[in-house]
Amino acid sequence: MRKFSIITLILALSIAFTGCTNNEVKLYNALMKSQDIVSMESDTNVKFTLEGEGFSKEDQQKFEEVTNMLKDSDIKLHQKMIQNKEKTSARVEMNTGLNFGGVNTDMKIWVDTDVSEDTPKMIEVIKMPSILMGQISPEDNSKEYIVYDFEDIMNQGQGGVDFKQLMNFSKEMQPKIIKFMKDYHKNFNPGFEIASYKGMRTVDGSKLSIYKAKLDDKAFKKLIRYTVNNSMDDENTIKFIEEYMNALMGFAQMPNVEKESAKGEVSKDIEKLKENMPELKKKFNEFMDTFKDVKVLGEDGIVIEYGVNDEGYMVYENGKMDLNIDLKAIAKAMEKDALAENAGVLKLGIDYETKIYNINEDVKIDMPEVNEKNSINYMDLLNQSIDKGIQEKPIESNK
Repeated sequence: MRKFSIITLILALSIAFTGCTNNEVKLYNALMKSQDIVSMESDTNVKFTLEGEGFSKEDQQKFEEVTNMLKDSDIKLHQKMIQNKEKTSARVEMNTGLNFGGVNTDMKIWVDTDVSEDTPKMIEVIKMPSILMGQISPEDNSKEYIVYDFEDIMNQGQGGVDFKQLMNFSKEMQPKIIKFMKDYHKNFNPGFEIASYKGMRTVDGSKLSIYKAKLDDKAFKKLIRYTVNNSMDDENTIKFIEEYMNALMGFAQMPNVEKESAKGEVSKDIEKLKENMPELKKKFNEFMDTFKDVKVLGEDGIVIEYGVNDEGYMVYENGKMDLNIDLKAIAKAMEKDALAENAGVLKLGIDYETKIYNINEDVKIDMPEVNEKNSINYMDLLNQSIDKGIQEKPIESNK
């Protein structure tokens, strides 16, 4: 249940799929091996910058207010994770520290899942900041936690989704998704190197092999174009989509006759997708041509350093993402001249660093003891909000 950082998600698939160089294969192997970790701890720091230029006077003032709030702001995450080798049960604990505009807000989250038993469970407990909890439960300030029992949530939702079948679906699809990625990776080659080896470096006392992934605006668009076109041309992509959709139908709560009819509709849609693929591909490439000269990334682009230890695990990430969204150019490319008049350039910077340690060590996670006195069940909270909304709705008299 190791989760990649936000920025890594942007590049994880492209790097994992890229098998054109030895460096990228090593990085891909480290990404895959990290999925087999059974316990670990990690620390992540994220910082943001936001600027806007070329907007109307009113919008520019709003941007400056937001910029001042983000100045010296950051997010700090400490995560602990343990799971069994079969990946059928896991626990996660995450401490989140938010600092926005000099105001510190801390929050803790615990997740406990187990699909190994006849009755699967997935429970999430959130300890909200006291100031927010006071607004959620003003009538009782002794409440500390919000409890999400996903079985209750799914079973009370419309359509009556079988929670057990949903969890089993997730469990069964995970290896199929990994296999699809591995098969897709074999022939994926965008024509340029994404990751390069930068040598050994000592980080927090450990010698790591450092790999650097870098994309500028041109390479980023080239990667997107190649990935989409390659997926459209790959028959295995359509087969995987069809398999995935049929698996979804498997746990849908409906009579067998309706279920078979729905599967038939899925098959028809897949066939229609195959027939329309050339036209879809043509429209996508026309779209990419239209936005060829529209900036998405700034001068720094996307740059991520990965550190792999001597056991082959990825234990360090240091990344920067420089977004430079030219809204005026986008509006002009879409032939929306009226919108382009007051549009400007939005510059968003994201810097982060993640360190992973205590891999496969004895990590302890203790779920908090929750009860009616110290916690609120999410479904109860939702029902209370619905009841309150109905009571406050004015009654229209018939005249």
